Amino acid sequence: MLYLLTILLLVVSFLLFRHVLRLRRFLRELQDSVSSQRRLLPADFATTLGKIGVIGLVDSINELIDSNDQTIIQKNDYSGQIDVILGAVQEAVIVFNEDHVVEYANRSSEKLFRDGLPIQGLHLESVFSASILQELLDSAAKQGGDESTQVKIEQGAKKRWVEASCTKVQSINLEGGHSTLLVMYDITKLKGLEVMRREFVANVSHELRTPLTIIKGFAETLIDDKATIDRKMRHRFMGKILKNAERLNLLVEDLLTISRLESRPDQIESVEQPFKSLLNEVAESYRNRIHTNEQKIEVIVAAAVGSFPFDRYRINQVLDNLIENVFRYAPEFTSIKLEAVLEVDLGLVRCSVIDDGSGIPEKDLPHLFERFYRVDKGRSRETGGTGLGLSIVKHIVQLHGGTVEAESKVGEGTRMSFRLPIKQTQSLGQASADLEYAGNDTHGDQRNQYEGTDQGAG
Repeated sequence: MLYLLTILLLVVSFLLFRHVLRLRRFLRELQDSVSSQRRLLPADFATTLGKIGVIGLVDSINELIDSNDQTIIQKNDYSGQIDVILGAVQEAVIVFNEDHVVEYANRSSEKLFRDGLPIQGLHLESVFSASILQELLDSAAKQGGDESTQVKIEQGAKKRWVEASCTKVQSINLEGGHSTLLVMYDITKLKGLEVMRREFVANVSHELRTPLTIIKGFAETLIDDKATIDRKMRHRFMGKILKNAERLNLLVEDLLTISRLESRPDQIESVEQPFKSLLNEVAESYRNRIHTNEQKIEVIVAAAVGSFPFDRYRINQVLDNLIENVFRYAPEFTSIKLEAVLEVDLGLVRCSVIDDGSGIPEKDLPHLFERFYRVDKGRSRETGGTGLGLSIVKHIVQLHGGTVEAESKVGEGTRMSFRLPIKQTQSLGQASADLEYAGNDTHGDQRNQYEGTDQGAG
């Protein structure tokens, strides 16, 4: 009997020991699954778990693991979306900690300050240096509120203007800590446009004041001294008033045309047509103004230059502006050539107005197409220029998708060239946002007396 009881105890002990081993194994599996965030599939322990009644516990743990996994996935997706959104915005977004170490930077900030190189992990001082910006950051660190200011940042030879604002946010890496969110918008182009606007207003005011002063002076003289002014002098004064009034009218109309072209660039109407016929037509219109025995106008068009799309009226204006320059500023010329060649590799037609006049100083060449630029200010005003001629040329050509350039040597003459695409690659008239202000000539016969482009020589 004792023998049987001993055997029974051994069997029960063995079964209990095996059960304990399975339970320990199950607990290790449970611990591993929780720490590794994976579901527990206790197929091997189903009977044991059923006996001890913990299957419900396992199901609850699996549900928690599934819920946690889903939360992590959503958080990662959300973080990815945030990265995509911040990477797409134009503003530079930088998050840095209390030690001024960059914790996050979007692509715009990397392009703005490091030419696309990563800046995460760098100190702010190594990314940019600006005392005003440092003061802004220190102020935000103390007050914790939003502030905004315009800051000039120098990067070697480059100078940038940014509008910066910053605020405290919860730390990305340190729980319970704080970081600073710095947002900067590049306003360098806006600053440049603001300068251009001020210069434009100042130049226009100056150009308007000159003829107005003359008109007012002669008119006051005619009124105050009418008894002492003889008929010949009166006629002379009236001629001065009329001439300056017409000059004033030309300038105002140029400015209005500028506004129309800027607000409605679709006024450019492209029609495929032969270019040579336009050059011949323009040259013929000027032949009655040259001294036949001493001067000549030639048209030289390469055989490869055929028909291509352009606005005949506007390009006629371009050619008129360039040829008028020669007559106005290089009247001693002996030859004017209207030349057109095809640049096959570039898909462009290059048209040039070439003269053998006195030429232009090299220092003035880069500025010829700027608004109101004059090489010889006194001579330009004597000839009645509005100061917008070559800007007109540049603007019209750019509206066609082309470019302009000037080449000259003092004493050897000048070549003024513009290039036009032989195929329309964009909606005609769709000007770049960086186009300068320019105008165009709409005054027909009046331009021969009063309109001038601001080139020192033709």
